[in-house]
Amino acid sequence: MRFPLHYIYILMALLIVLTTSCGMVKQINETKQFALCDFSIVEIKLIKLGNADVSEYRSANDVSLSDMLMLGQQFLSGKLPASISTDIQVFNNQNSKAAISGLSWQLFMKDEEYGGGELVQYLEVLPAQTKDFTVVTEFNLLKMLTSGDLQSILDLILDIENREKLEKLDITIRIKPYFKSGTTVKEYPGYITIRP
Repeated sequence: MRFPLHYIYILMALLIVLTTSCGMVKQINETKQFALCDFSIVEIKLIKLGNADVSEYRSANDVSLSDMLMLGQQFLSGKLPASISTDIQVFNNQNSKAAISGLSWQLFMKDEEYGGGELVQYLEVLPAQTKDFTVVTEFNLLKMLTSGDLQSILDLILDIENREKLEKLDITIRIKPYFKSGTTVKEYPGYITIRP
């Protein structure tokens, strides 16, 4: 028995819609699972100050004279760019796969936003497994220096790996996962808040 051609087209269209819908539901569920994972900040590191790579600095003695002169000039110009690298660990405590198509983030210190960015990368975390990812935030350090907490900022620059000093800065990372819906990318409703 032969089906009319228009029935075949209708059947093919239905199959495409069903396949797309199932794929979309799967991606939404995987994103929901991602939001339910356990998050922790593994390491926060100041990696750039002005045009100087300060990722290996451990004290004020590590700052060279040329770096000091360059930082002084940038300070006088009213802008002192800095970059912080934040390593985040995700642990999937659920029974099914967690996955996202990417995410955006915001960096806060004491409830004031200092910068953010976007990570365009597929992240997948299987049940009972962990995954690490890194976000780098660029901001104007002079904005912090006018925040009235100069000592904490100096501690941040020279001893950022000290957990006690880090906690005083009250650093918070807020992330918003993305998931694909067909050919478009949609944002997860709400933010996930991560603290050291």
